[in-house]
Amino acid sequence: MKRAVLLLALSLPLTPATSRFDAIPTQRKFDLIEQGRIPPGTQLTFEERELNTYLQKKAKEVIPNGLREPHVTLANGRVTGKALVDFVKMRHAQGEDLNWLMSSLLKGEYPIRVEGRVESSNGNARVDLDVVQVGGASLKGRALDLLIRTFVLPLYPNAKVGSPFELGYNVDRIELKQGAAQVTMATNKQQ
Repeated sequence: MKRAVLLLALSLPLTPATSRFDAIPTQRKFDLIEQGRIPPGTQLTFEERELNTYLQKKAKEVIPNGLREPHVTLANGRVTGKALVDFVKMRHAQGEDLNWLMSSLLKGEYPIRVEGRVESSNGNARVDLDVVQVGGASLKGRALDLLIRTFVLPLYPNAKVGSPFELGYNVDRIELKQGAAQVTMATNKQQ
């Protein structure tokens, strides 16, 4: 019996935490980063499943109507996000109305899929979008710019797509790996 338990234990995949902070709840990790309480050089791992749980909760707080079932999938340097979005309800939740034409065109709930690449180092990052689909139709150019200006920037005015931005909070880099995001704190204080 002892041998069976030992063999079972040895066959389980062991993925040790990269830091003592990895076992704490996601919101607490974010809070500690924002408060500057993570030691320089520390690596924190955010597992995909924990990020999705956090995302589900946060989405209800930030956009109580108009966004359902947000989900991210992480791979090497890439992220794919999916959700069900009702743009009209989402805009109303922000306390804004859409003009008649936009309301007519965007009425109803649509599946959204966004794929992109994330690169970061030395306290800076860049997010480039490769695919943006709304209801199966791909968006590019002006249509995509309008979508970002109308629905993303009102919620996140500092969001940047396709250009470098500072990570802040003394974060050196964020590396996306299969099923996880690893945040590395800078070894020297960054401005």
